[in-house]
Amino acid sequence: MPPKKKVAGDAGKGEKLFKNLCAVCHSHTAHGTGPNLSSIVGGAVAAKEGFSYSAALLGKATTKWTEGNLDKWLKSPADYAPGNSMAFAGVANGKDRADLIAYLKSK
Repeated sequence: MPPKKKVAGDAGKGEKLFKNLCAVCHSHTAHGTGPNLSSIVGGAVAAKEGFSYSAALLGKATTKWTEGNLDKWLKSPADYAPGNSMAFAGVANGKDRADLIAYLKSK
């Protein structure tokens, strides 16, 4: 079976998705219900100073928010880190996830 082809993301579409799906709890400047997501891509999981993370995410603190890990998280936070406190079912559409990641990379 050939490897899956990586889907290129569109940051403009990702910005719209972020506003509709994520901005209720997240921003790029300050912590809210969720941590601020400024420079999240490539950063360590559960590493934003001043935010209180769940034990589930603290257990992944030795990993980085790679595009692959973000894709898994966005698809299903409950599967990526069982027991985390994020009340979000996930984004089923792979293209939408790629768009969100492209947007997050731009911030």
